[in-house]
Amino acid sequence: MQEFLQAARGILTILILLGVGYALARFQWVRKEESEFLARFVVYITLPPYMVVNITTSFTRTSLLHLGKGLPVPFFSMLSSYLCAVLLGYLLRLPAKRRGIFVVAFSLSNTIFVGLPVCQALFGERATPFVLLYYMVNTTLFWTLGAFGIASSENPRQGFSFAETLRRILNPPFLAFFLGVALVLLGLSLPPLLAETARLLGNLTTPLSLLCVGTTIDTKHLRLTRDLVLVLLGRFLISPLLVLAVATLFPLPELMKEVFVVMSAMPVMMQSSLLARVYSADYEYATGMIAATTALSILVIPLLKVGIQYL
Repeated sequence: MQEFLQAARGILTILILLGVGYALARFQWVRKEESEFLARFVVYITLPPYMVVNITTSFTRTSLLHLGKGLPVPFFSMLSSYLCAVLLGYLLRLPAKRRGIFVVAFSLSNTIFVGLPVCQALFGERATPFVLLYYMVNTTLFWTLGAFGIASSENPRQGFSFAETLRRILNPPFLAFFLGVALVLLGLSLPPLLAETARLLGNLTTPLSLLCVGTTIDTKHLRLTRDLVLVLLGRFLISPLLVLAVATLFPLPELMKEVFVVMSAMPVMMQSSLLARVYSADYEYATGMIAATTALSILVIPLLKVGIQYL
């Protein structure tokens, strides 16, 4: 019961901040123009230093290489879920402005804003390295396949352009992620002035992201639609089952496996709404997915944590 309450408390904090953003929009303190500015500010200004600081302070070269042995499990399970979602998106004939969002919502998790605090509440600080390992794979897939899928909503009928594809993949957060990994592997660190500046900017990422997503919430988009039911199945049933299936092929420490299973059932990534806004996709559709999965995760994740102990 205590573990259940700890997990629920962490998710409730997220919901409260979303509610603050919702209230700011309702009272017109934040209008559409300000919300779009917040989205771009987070994606291009605060998120890149946030990633560099998180990676360089959470890993050493030895720990990064050692933990790398567990990478195949989240990679193959997420990729399988992603391909399943792509197939569903085409079978359902989703509009181009929603298809990329649906795929990301179905297959990828909110690893840092929700996943890290919730897993720390459930497993303690010893879970942090495993959370960040899952985060590495999740981030790579989101800022390559996921970001490209959402960005393609802007001009869905435009012909393939290698230069445009490369531009979308090599976005600032993705480059910052690999910069952090390179610094760790090379045993380098940021100069103190840059490190402190990056830390202060990065600290803005979580609250601004939550507030920005909250400003886009519209209760009329919280209907139990066919798309939402499939995303809920993907987030809370299919993705955890895929992790368990792949984990049978790659022996893992028990705690690592449990963390991966719980991480696979986290809510939809908040950055999906931010990117949808930046790339003129259906950001309200994305926001509805985020709000619904975050609310339901209060019940599902604690139950999942208890259930995996018997598997």
